[in-house]
Amino acid sequence: MATTDRQNRLLVAEDWRKIYQSFQQADFKSYDFETLRRTMVAYLQENYPDDFNDFVESSEYVALIDLIAYVAQALSFRVDLNARENFLETAERRNSVLRLARLINYNARRNKPATGLLKIDTLSTTQDVRDSSGTNLANSTVVWNDSANSNYREQFTAILNAANQTGQLFGQPREADKIGGIATEIYTLSSNQNDLPIFEFAKSVGGIPRNFEVVPSTINDSSSIYESAPINGTGLTYAYRTDGSGDSSNNTGFFFLFKQGSMQQTEFTVDTAITNYVKSIGVANINDSDVWLYKTDQFGQTVQAWEKVPSLSGNNAVYNSLSKSQRSIYNVVTKNNDTIDLVFGDGNFSDLPLGSFRAYYRVSDNSKYSIQPADMQNVQVSVPYIDANGSQQTLTVNMSLKSNVYNAAATETNDSIKEKAPQVYYSQNRMVTAEDYQVVPLSASQEIVKVRSVNRSASGISRAKEILDPTGAYSNVSVFAEDGILYKEETTQQFTFSFTGRNVIQSTIDTLVEPKIKEAYSRQFYYNKYDPQDLTSLTATWSSTTTGTNSNTGYFTSGGALIIGDSATSNLKYAKPGALIKFTSPDTRKFLNGTLVTPTTENAEDRRWAKIGAVEGDGANGGLGNLASGVGPITLSSIVPSGAIINAVIPYLTTSFSTALEADLVDRIEAYEEFGLRYDIDSGTWKVITSTNLSSSSVFSLTEQGNTAGTNLDASWWFKFTNDGNTYTVTYRKMEYIFESEGQNKFHYDVEEKIYDYKTGKSVKDTVTILKTNSILSTGNSIGYPLTWQVVDTVVEADGFQDNRKIKIGFLDDDDDGVVDNPEIYDIFIEPDTSVSTKFVFFEKYVSYDNIERFRPYAATNFIVTANETSIDLNTSTYTDGQLFYFYADAENVIKKYRLTTNTLSTTTDYQAKNGRSSINFHYKHNAGQETRIDPSVSNIVDVYMLERTYDNLYRLWLQDGGVQPITSTADQLRINYSGVLDPLKSLSDQIIYHPVKYRILFGSNADEELQATFKVVKNTRTNVTDAVIKTRVIAAINEFFALDNWDFGDSFYYTELAAYVHNLLAPDLLTAVIVPNQTGQSFGSLFQINSAADEIFISGATVDDVSIITALGANQLAASGTVITSTSTATTNTTTGSAVSGSTTTGSRSSTGSSGAGY
Repeated sequence: MATTDRQNRLLVAEDWRKIYQSFQQADFKSYDFETLRRTMVAYLQENYPDDFNDFVESSEYVALIDLIAYVAQALSFRVDLNARENFLETAERRNSVLRLARLINYNARRNKPATGLLKIDTLSTTQDVRDSSGTNLANSTVVWNDSANSNYREQFTAILNAANQTGQLFGQPREADKIGGIATEIYTLSSNQNDLPIFEFAKSVGGIPRNFEVVPSTINDSSSIYESAPINGTGLTYAYRTDGSGDSSNNTGFFFLFKQGSMQQTEFTVDTAITNYVKSIGVANINDSDVWLYKTDQFGQTVQAWEKVPSLSGNNAVYNSLSKSQRSIYNVVTKNNDTIDLVFGDGNFSDLPLGSFRAYYRVSDNSKYSIQPADMQNVQVSVPYIDANGSQQTLTVNMSLKSNVYNAAATETNDSIKEKAPQVYYSQNRMVTAEDYQVVPLSASQEIVKVRSVNRSASGISRAKEILDPTGAYSNVSVFAEDGILYKEETTQQFTFSFTGRNVIQSTIDTLVEPKIKEAYSRQFYYNKYDPQDLTSLTATWSSTTTGTNSNTGYFTSGGALIIGDSATSNLKYAKPGALIKFTSPDTRKFLNGTLVTPTTENAEDRRWAKIGAVEGDGANGGLGNLASGVGPITLSSIVPSGAIINAVIPYLTTSFSTALEADLVDRIEAYEEFGLRYDIDSGTWKVITSTNLSSSSVFSLTEQGNTAGTNLDASWWFKFTNDGNTYTVTYRKMEYIFESEGQNKFHYDVEEKIYDYKTGKSVKDTVTILKTNSILSTGNSIGYPLTWQVVDTVVEADGFQDNRKIKIGFLDDDDDGVVDNPEIYDIFIEPDTSVSTKFVFFEKYVSYDNIERFRPYAATNFIVTANETSIDLNTSTYTDGQLFYFYADAENVIKKYRLTTNTLSTTTDYQAKNGRSSINFHYKHNAGQETRIDPSVSNIVDVYMLERTYDNLYRLWLQDGGVQPITSTADQLRINYSGVLDPLKSLSDQIIYHPVKYRILFGSNADEELQATFKVVKNTRTNVTDAVIKTRVIAAINEFFALDNWDFGDSFYYTELAAYVHNLLAPDLLTAVIVPNQTGQSFGSLFQINSAADEIFISGATVDDVSIITALGANQLAASGTVITSTSTATTNTTTGSAVSGSTTTGSRSSTGSSGAGY
């Protein structure tokens, strides 16, 4: 050792010094041709000035130097290139990236086939099959959910029972379980083919023809439906599913599993058992999920199935988590162009392959695409089978797709591999920590572009109890409370549109105007503004003839049967199908369950409303009353006892426009006319108010309805169309009822979720019931019976904040017939016209946790309420400083505060007043869907929110080109797509709930009306850039700001961030940029902060049409209404128009998209 050290010190070190001194002037940083050439010339000039001094370009020495520099550059490039290919972060070649990823046990994802369920619409068989009535079904087509065939379900099951394998009659499935909360059963057909039970069909998707296969399915040991292993001679399987929502539901019926691609096979023989044997299959585009391996005998028959093990950490052919007895295992390794290697073990922990083998694999299209339901209709498959008598028969099924399929994906890109491989390696192929749940789902498929996981419920709940989710997302909620607040809001809202042709106008009417009269707020506006037509002068009663389930026939009588409808001259002319009739008791008795009972009977009501369902002839049978068949000529939707007095009628509200009216509207809009639309109850039609008759007042009035004097007096408009010569602004009316809990309860409601009770045949609704113990203020007595409202929507403020302390409610429509059960429940309880000063609830402004000004309940005892300010004499009465006054007359409607120092009243916007009542005892009932039931054996509920790449691409194309707006995959489809990969990786105590994420559009004509805005920018007068270029650059900057990588689900948008980004990119050509809401009810500044829900992510819908170039900032240029604010609140009835620095206003509330509830 001493000798070595000595030699190193004395000799090696000395040698290195000499070498270093010799090359200390060499530039080892030179790599490119020019630098190398210059360095060599400088080196020769300095060290060999006498020997080499001919450096002219024609010298042979210079040519030699050039040649050496060229070779050195090439070598440097190759060395650098090879070095880069040895690191995952810098590698470029596909083979290098795949090889380096495998070093950390990451096997890149190959292409993924589109997979989904086709629902059987019709089926037929050649076999003689008879139903219970003896009808022979041979060669007859049976249609699922056929309203014309009450025996369709029996006939469906009879045909399938005949085609099923022995012992698998309907109700006796091969497999059964609940998949995603939906009861699922698997049955096998007696298909007689000797090869694989796979049936091919072709469909064009997105204009490209693609091949598909109907494949056998299974649910064995899985939370999803997946393809069973291919084995020759086995029967084709299908699934029966029922979600409890009736046979019309897309999730109830018989289904076949399909996949895109074609099944292929390769046979090979291993003559000698060798360790780590690799069999390469050079077929391109083998998909990521469908590879199976079987050992065969000398006759080609399957002997043994080998188990595929994922090529990930902790699971490979050498080390795996399978049973010790399971030794026949192999890996599938991804190669270039989606070819694969089958990799076997070393013989220690797995068997060595020896003999003949057959590998099955599916070749699928290496591309990402989506399949819409319209792309897969009338898919026909004929399945040959052997009947019980051994005869050859054919089962023919016609199927269709019921929901979008987004799960097709192209092979994983190099960039994706570089990003995901280290993440998956870090998680070690399991999801335990919160970070694991954020990372691992991204590796489930290249189709998942963004994911966010939230742990909703923590460990520690006993597995002996059902998990109750107090938020109501996954469990039923039934809460009694005593701090309810009920009030109504009458508002006017706006949206804008422009057009390039008549087809655009027609589309606007069909999609933006007409649907609004079907919403709950329009029906509530109708019931509130149009008084019931009086019938008391007729002294008529109801004569009941026959009763049935929720039906009653009879006629109206007053000394004889009364004619109704168009032939009537009294107000019974409004009594037509769809109209509501109010009945009162002929004496002191009350109504209960279709009978008259003593007034003290519990829950008995003092009135009864019923809808006219049908009318035969004139409703009186020519004065004879009952028809010859013995039934009454009038059918009511509810049972009403004979002798009940008819009190009033509410005419039916027509919720569609006639063809003639739509053509007239298109003509007027094309001519840029200004006009209004009103509803005429006499004719039951919508009519136009011309510009000369249209009132400019925002206060609704029926006093001058139909006035054609040309004096602008008709204020009965529901829709008002105005324009500036280029863009139309449509103003429409809303009437909404809000129920709020001051602190004892929170509400959960999903407008997209519809729950069906197959036992009652009705939809199950979330309800808020005002308990019968609440008192009527005018009498002091209790109501005596409960008043039930149905929940119709959530309350979402302009900034996207969803206040779960309040909910939008509407009149209950128990049977979903489009007509409410009792339109008077608000007036019954509130009595808005009695003791008016006591019928208000108040709210005070406060600053929330996110620095936004909002409103919360405030005690009415803090206010002095009177109609007019003139009734207050400040000189004769004494008030404390800060005393609040509310003057509720329509001409005033203002809150003022008393100033003791000046003895004056000044207007304040720190408070709001609404017509309603507080301190209400109520019962809130929420029903959760069956598909979101929670497995009681787990104690962690993990909500996984996913944004799919195909939906993302389609949505951006739709924003750019228009067409049909894409919708997300359903939660059930996400479960089918990804649970097979993610469920084996989660902890045993965890349950994953899948949520699709949707885009929320900001700005632009496609955004919600209250989120539409105009960007007003001030251009530098010294720039030569045109206005068109400025607009284009502004939109480009906005789109860059809203790039997907910059946003997460549930983020908040702040305009200050966007403004700073736009200014940085466009300076110095742009001086200022501001955002101004298009809604006149919103003020400049009200869109400075917008929040998104947990299942939403922002995207910009702005175009160059939404950018306006102005010369300076001011009230006129900004077109602001009211104060410049940075707060949000719920809507008020009216707004004042003034400068941008004076007056007051509040912003409108937003309703999330979707249906407003059944019956509306």
